Amino acid sequence: MRMALDLGLHRALEKLADADGAKKRSEEEERNLVVSARIWLCLYWFDHQMSLGTGRPIVLRDESSIRHCRLLLSHPMASPTDVRLISQVELIAQKTQIYETLSPLNGQVNHNTLSFIRRANIALDKWYADCDELHRQTMDEEALPRKILVGELHYAKLWLVCVALRGVSWDKMPFEQRELAFQAKDAASNCLSNLLDSHTYRAALRYAVHDTLVMAAFSGLFLLKMANLFPAELDLGQITVQVEQLAQLLSDVAAERYALTLRIMLANLRRKVGLPPAWRPRRPWWAWRDAPGRRGPGRGDDGPAAAVVHRPEHRAPAAVHGRGGRRVGARPAHVQPGVDPALAPGTVVYGSLTGVVRVHVQSLTDLGLPQNGSDGIFLNVGHTNGWMGDFPPMPEAW
Repeated sequence: MRMALDLGLHRALEKLADADGAKKRSEEEERNLVVSARIWLCLYWFDHQMSLGTGRPIVLRDESSIRHCRLLLSHPMASPTDVRLISQVELIAQKTQIYETLSPLNGQVNHNTLSFIRRANIALDKWYADCDELHRQTMDEEALPRKILVGELHYAKLWLVCVALRGVSWDKMPFEQRELAFQAKDAASNCLSNLLDSHTYRAALRYAVHDTLVMAAFSGLFLLKMANLFPAELDLGQITVQVEQLAQLLSDVAAERYALTLRIMLANLRRKVGLPPAWRPRRPWWAWRDAPGRRGPGRGDDGPAAAVVHRPEHRAPAAVHGRGGRRVGARPAHVQPGVDPALAPGTVVYGSLTGVVRVHVQSLTDLGLPQNGSDGIFLNVGHTNGWMGDFPPMPEAW
């Protein structure tokens, strides 16, 4: 970023907006300005995204440097990907304004806060309408960039409420804060439905950047938090199915850090509300739906029905002994999460055939956004600062 500032890239868009200067520039100079503008916009987005995701201060605070970003869309040297870049920059600028307004309040939701949240939601809807119109000119409704745009809208609305509710005590929520929490629940569910119901989006997830994986995983985690806090007011069956499908999808794209966190939280929820444990299918659920010429239910071991049959040879042993003589449920070739009543409340035991790991999940009662972003939510697997246990190596691309 400092190199970009030294090179003057932050002035590239301003120079492109200068009509008089354009007449004096050669084609090569014009091309260099366009490239410089794109680099600067990417740096601006990355800096702000890292700040919102980790809690560190923003470095590039000159909002005037992106004021003319839409000039790229009508420029003769415009690229098809400029639409996506512009939409990202405009969204992160709005999210930065939201964060800087709500974060100092530390969960104090009053009339002015609610009014700001309503205005922010309207602004997000307008951002989506404007950017989707730009995408619609060259893409159909099922195109990946448009699906991503929909997901980002729902996640931004979820994120907005999580920033507003940071530090709020869930058992003392007034009506206004509860309404915000349920609005965020709808946004999280819509975000996951947009991903899980789109074959194009799912297929592209294996190439996704870290932020896209966090977006999906955090949405699932928020649904589990809401189900944990308000089990009588939500459809627990729908939530658990959505989160199970998401966890399987994340495992399939080597994002095991997020999948494992979701499975542990889901197991904790099942134990708390008395839901029966789920068995993971041998193939992901969308493989049956998307496979051409798939067999119907009950037509042999390759059909969907066979994937969910509880065969005797697949049943887990009653228990194995973990450290300290505790009995920890397990199943062959997999580890199984659960809650050990002998431990402190809010502690999950994740046992394998040879060991046990304790994971604290007090965050299930906190609907706010942690100060340190995703590192304060998701487990670190296989790292020196992460879990210690006798786990087999897990696929991890991120």
